Parts: sequence; structure tokens; C-alpha cells
Amino acid sequence: MPIDKEFVSTSVPETISFAKKLAGCLRPGDVVALNGGLGSGKTTFVKGLAMGLGLSDAHLVKSPTFVLMHVYATQIPLYHFDLYRIESSKELSAIGFEEFIFDPAAITCIEWAEKAKGILPRSTYHVCFAVVGKNRRQISLSIQGVGIWD
Repeated sequence: MPIDKEFVSTSVPETISFAKKLAGCLRPGDVVALNGGLGSGKTTFVKGLAMGLGLSDAHLVKSPTFVLMHVYATQIPLYHFDLYRIESSKELSAIGFEEFIFDPAAITCIEWAEKAKGILPRSTYHVCFAVVGKNRRQISLSIQGVGIWD
């Protein structure tokens, strides 16, 4: 049964707090797909995930737009992809993308995840971001399974 949760964030700290809560539910092997326009809060959300997984300084989290991926040494290793510049699934294959998203010892977080459609595991956490005001972001979470917010 899918679980859906929506949240409206009115600040960076609220977005980070929401992501920290999700981080507490994640396990090695999980994949988090982030979708939303430029400036919608995806990288800020990853900062919260990384902090929730034990990263001490949120400033260490940067968008990997130009390098495609960063690895953060958190309690569970966190792979952070940004697929904004990816043009095809062939490019994803060339960088070994599937090896990372199916790594049973790490958590993978993917910005612009719609570019990996058809490759992501069925159990992927999908987080969508929408700008709904100057400082307001609607964050929608959808996953397969039950009980993560209990």
C-alpha cells in the first residue's frame, strides 16, 4: 500500500527538519528520488537527509550538478546524484549509475530523478517539490510500504 505525505515548508530549517525525519526511516539500500524545478529545495532536502544520517556540517552538502555525484561519509554512506545535465539513459549506464542505486550498503539520493525513470527500484521513495510562494515549498512524499510515520 503506498504511503503519501504532504508538507508545506516555510523555511530552510523546516525543510531540513522534514528531511531529518525521513532519514530516520531510511535503511541501507534505500533510494530517494527528488523531483522539482530549479530552486525548489532539493539540495536543501539532501542537507537534511545527510544531517539526519550523522553528517556534522550541512555546508559540506553541495549540489553535484557539474560532477554528477558526491559521497558523504555518514553513518550509512550517502550517494548524492544530480542528473540535471544527463541527456540519456546511456549516459547513466556509462557512469555505472545502477551499481550505486542497487548498493545494499548505502543510501542513494537523486536530484532530477525523472531522468532515471525505468531504472529506479520499485521501492524508491519519491519526493516532489513545488514552489508555492516566495518562501514556501510544497513537499510531497510517496513510497510503497506502511508504517514509516508511526
